[in-house]
Amino acid sequence: MKQIKVNGIVISENNMGDFDKMLTLLTPNLGKVSCSAKGSRRPKSLLLSR
Repeated sequence: MKQIKVNGIVISENNMGDFDKMLTLLTPNLGKVSCSAKGSRRPKSLLLSR
């Protein structure tokens, strides 16, 4: 699986399993993109929104 960094707006997010999220992003260059954020719901995750 390829990893890239993009800026975008989160359109929707769905919980998957115990600690993961499935996100749909709207990006200026790539359009609508679906991605997964592994471990984003862990209490000490850097991806957790405050």
